[in-house]
Amino acid sequence: MATSLPPAWLAELNDQGSLVTDPDGRAAVLCEMAFAAHRRREVNDVELSEMLEFAEAARLWAIEHEGAGGVSI
Repeated sequence: MATSLPPAWLAELNDQGSLVTDPDGRAAVLCEMAFAAHRRREVNDVELSEMLEFAEAARLWAIEHEGAGGVSI
């Protein structure tokens, strides 16, 4: 089953530069955007849970890359 997450939220999730610069702040923004999408009924409970998990995973990834001097994929 494919899910469709909000494009604006996905764009924020994929903004690696901002994530590395401020992992906690960007994760907080991602979480707030996820809750707002849920309140607007753009995502269901399962999608909200996935979005919050992705936000935490992105935060942890960014913390690992904070001192790396750059982001490489």
